[in-house]
Amino acid sequence: MKDRVTIHDVARAAGVSAATVSYVINEREDQSISEETKQKIWHVINLLNYKPSVFAKNLRAAPHSKLIAVCTGDLNSLARAEYLFMLENFIAAFPDDYGLLFNSISCRRVENADAIIAYNVSKETFYKIGNKNYVPLVAVDCLVNDSLFFQVTTDYAALKREAESAFPNGYSFVCIMPSDEGLKEEILECFPNAIFAQTYDDLCAVKVKNAVTLNKVVADFFRNRDVNLFFANDAYTAKCTQTTRCIEQALSHEPFDIHSYKV
Repeated sequence: MKDRVTIHDVARAAGVSAATVSYVINEREDQSISEETKQKIWHVINLLNYKPSVFAKNLRAAPHSKLIAVCTGDLNSLARAEYLFMLENFIAAFPDDYGLLFNSISCRRVENADAIIAYNVSKETFYKIGNKNYVPLVAVDCLVNDSLFFQVTTDYAALKREAESAFPNGYSFVCIMPSDEGLKEEILECFPNAIFAQTYDDLCAVKVKNAVTLNKVVADFFRNRDVNLFFANDAYTAKCTQTTRCIEQALSHEPFDIHSYKV
């Protein structure tokens, strides 16, 4: 039995030339290849578990049983800072035998990944990622509401109850503008007067006495101001832990009844 799948094995299974497979893998824009052929080749690559790059070979030599990619979109300045903090929490949440890949180009093919976390992307971007990759895909801070995918978002109703308990005489909910419009609408259902910020200047313009937030970047800003603050710090741990569980369940290929989680 042959130990290693080659590009020629992929070509034979897909009914194309090895050169065509190479063009698709390297996303050659100068080659005219139909989307149908591209999709077929990627299906075969995943079916045969072909690892085309030297980078993939080096990663698989590392002591990781699974590799998880984290993809995001074109983030505003505050969201980028928040993303870095979120990555720290993902790293802490995953078991030691998992490795994390950070993909800066969200809508391209992600090599080697066993699963993908799409973090703070629009619904449109989420499906673009899914159409390029045929591995389990988990939406975090993005509302896809699709039973084919796991979805992990904040329980804004629970956060509202905590906020009202902390500030019974009133408060302002301040958060970073999400990439997904559906998620923004869900926030506004719980916090109709929510203040959305995209830049540091946006935060400087906020004048409030009592502030509620779930973003560390926003919380750090208000800690240096004369503002009473309620920060849902434990939301990060809960969200990353639930995401880890979703990834493990998706990789087990077992059927699941619940695909959407609010934490």
